[in-house]
Amino acid sequence: MKDVKRLLYVVVCAVFFIGLYILSDFYAGEAVGKYASEISSGNSKLTSNEKVTMDSLSLENQVGNYVSTVSRQEIRLSFLGDITFEGDQLDRYYDSSTESFDFTNSFRYITKYLKASNYVAADFEGVMDGPDENYEDVYDQYGTAGFLYNIPEVAAENMKAAGISLLQTANEHSGDFGIDGVKSTLSHLDSAGIKSVGTQKSSNDKRYTIASVNSLKIGFVAYTNDLNAELDEEDAYAINSLDNYDESKIQQMCNDVRAARRDGAEFIVAMVYAGDAYNTEPDENQKALFNHLFEAGADIVIGTEPYALQPIEIRDLTDTNGTSKKGVAIYSLGTFLGSETYGSAGIDNDIGAIFDVIIDKEGNKKARISGIRLTPTCITYTEDDVFVLPAAEVKNNKDNFSDVTDETVLERVKAACDEIIPGLLEGTGLTGQYSENTYVVNF
Repeated sequence: MKDVKRLLYVVVCAVFFIGLYILSDFYAGEAVGKYASEISSGNSKLTSNEKVTMDSLSLENQVGNYVSTVSRQEIRLSFLGDITFEGDQLDRYYDSSTESFDFTNSFRYITKYLKASNYVAADFEGVMDGPDENYEDVYDQYGTAGFLYNIPEVAAENMKAAGISLLQTANEHSGDFGIDGVKSTLSHLDSAGIKSVGTQKSSNDKRYTIASVNSLKIGFVAYTNDLNAELDEEDAYAINSLDNYDESKIQQMCNDVRAARRDGAEFIVAMVYAGDAYNTEPDENQKALFNHLFEAGADIVIGTEPYALQPIEIRDLTDTNGTSKKGVAIYSLGTFLGSETYGSAGIDNDIGAIFDVIIDKEGNKKARISGIRLTPTCITYTEDDVFVLPAAEVKNNKDNFSDVTDETVLERVKAACDEIIPGLLEGTGLTGQYSENTYVVNF
């Protein structure tokens, strides 16, 4: 009898909960149907303090939210000096049978270093103005005659394939082919998938670029202090120029730094083409300009133009919320790729570096610079090629590069690793040591 009563009790409970489930499911369906449009658009009245959408409940977004608010990311930004493609390079990389250029080999030993970075920025010293129709031969349609640098368009694809993400287009050659050259260069870089900063197609375009790198928004601002050929007054907007350290133009660059910050950039990189050519030390104008940029809110300031490496600085800065942070500067990154050869100007203008800035981003905390590294590079010639060698890797693995090095190259590689790169820290109080072919600065 007791067993029958228990069974009856279980049946009644089961019927009750089944009925409750059916009613709940019915009214839930009614609610979802009523507010379906609001749920999908993110305006659901079913939410309380925070909006809950169908998308926000997805596993992908839940993981993304967790990564952005809890996890720690290490982001590597890499910077290169001047990149250009001069006569010796055009000679070697022109195929007369196809009437075409291909500069892929220039990067073949260095690409793995660039692709190991999260984002790579460099200075592109030249213009892609298209073939000069006054010449029949394709080789003659490009070149650097009259100090006007017209670079074959395929170079954009080659740089992208090598791992370059963004190019500074404000430098002394920006105006070599007028406003048309500025616009065509930007078009070719965009088609290749390379971002640019420093020149604009329209007066309404922003004078800065914001890139998202592993969810970190980084603002880039670039200006040149020198122009080989200036644009007409009505086209002057197209090139960010300091006009020989004009105070109003310096202020304009500083305002662009602030504007990029207001536009959502969490980190600001200022890129400057300024300084005396073939000088291994910054002049007072460079130093003053760098000071202004840090005061305006830049976190990293990168210099090019002197065609030689110049010193590094670590700055103690104050964030907008009053907390302390570090800033990093290098007055010149020298030449990364070009036809520069050792001794042509009495300095080490064949030696450059990949300059890594390591940024830590933890959850919703502000990003901070946590380290810097330099990978020494050396521009090297053979009868058929002009390319960039990773100096420390060559020094440590000579046999792997025996087909493209001789005693002269090995001497240059040793000088780069043992003297030139460590020499950038002289007088700074900083020290460093090599680890896996890269000079790590004790930060």
